[in-house]
Amino acid sequence: MERSKMQRLPQRRLDVIGVALVLLAAVMAAPAAEISCLKCHGKEQGLYAQSGHAQAGLTCVDCHGGDPKVNDETAHATDNFKRPDNKRGIAELCASCHSDVRRMNPYGLPTDQLDRYKTSKHGEQLFEHNDQNAAVCTDCHGVHDILSSKAPASRTYPTNVPQTCSRCHSDAKLMAQYQLPADVVTQYKTSYHAQLLFEKVDLSAPTCVTCHGNHGATPPGTKEVGQVCGKCHIRQRELFEKSPHAEAATAGLFSECVSCHGNHGIQKASLALFDESCVQCHANNPKQLGVRDAVAGLIRKEQSAYEHAVATVHGATVRGLATDDDQLLLQEAKTQVTQLEALQHTLSLQQLKPVAAHSGEILNQALTDISGLERFERWKRLALGPIWGFPIVMAVLFWAKRRQIEEKK
Repeated sequence: MERSKMQRLPQRRLDVIGVALVLLAAVMAAPAAEISCLKCHGKEQGLYAQSGHAQAGLTCVDCHGGDPKVNDETAHATDNFKRPDNKRGIAELCASCHSDVRRMNPYGLPTDQLDRYKTSKHGEQLFEHNDQNAAVCTDCHGVHDILSSKAPASRTYPTNVPQTCSRCHSDAKLMAQYQLPADVVTQYKTSYHAQLLFEKVDLSAPTCVTCHGNHGATPPGTKEVGQVCGKCHIRQRELFEKSPHAEAATAGLFSECVSCHGNHGIQKASLALFDESCVQCHANNPKQLGVRDAVAGLIRKEQSAYEHAVATVHGATVRGLATDDDQLLLQEAKTQVTQLEALQHTLSLQQLKPVAAHSGEILNQALTDISGLERFERWKRLALGPIWGFPIVMAVLFWAKRRQIEEKK
């Protein structure tokens, strides 16, 4: 029995060694596939090495097919070799993986990009009109150097999106073919959205794809603008729907947000906007301009009162007064004043007045507190007079008595 076991042991060892050799051969075969492509395509390999696909372990063959064992151009002479010579073929090649749920699940990537792309203006031009100028996957993501959108160097990283879109949308000659303006990205770079993105590096700030979409990129129509802006500006959208403008927008007479704020070159909202935008439609309507002036006047009044209170509390703090409670009151008042700026979308004084009154009460309380602190400080100073005066008087009397004693001696 023991002898038979001893006879089987070498065989088992051979089996283990055989499996190890097979695995080793498989590991060594992978780089061989890349090396065969590298003989001619070294430049592409340099770009591909740092790409998201390379990091995921994909090789040239996964996208292009071909025979990885051949070291010359005959490597392309296979039935599975793929090198699309048109943009529709590129989209379909990318989708052969990116529409596969099993393949995309481990990376948490959606599998409907091609379907969405076909609904976009880019996709319509390509699939319905065979327009080879239309942007396709590689125009936005790159070719061999595709990176994850989370990588700062990626073409689809938030701070790089405007530049990616400008490669086509700032080309005046190309845009002229579609009767589109070529200055939209230039306008965007002057906007408050761009200021948040580039200067404050706020990656949640809107870019082209936030409003237009990415794979399903489509410019919003007149009736959809409010819905698009409302994805971020939820409160303003709700208040606008209660305004007189909402009915006009529903009838298609008013482009909601865009009519007053503009689109690509949106500036930070301010009361000056009333002076600039209301007259575009109501220049000859004193009644409507009166509503504008009343709403703007109320907001200006509360903003001025808030700024005055901030300066007063700051001055008290610098003088060493205990203003912690008043700092909290200022924060509450700021919330109310900010709410007024949103409520202006209702164009209703009845909506603004209660908030303005509450803001005024809070600011008055803060100013009253500061006044009380200053009054107490003055009394403290007055009280110090007698306290310091007593030892001084005693010192003088002591000096006089001592002098008197010395004179007698």
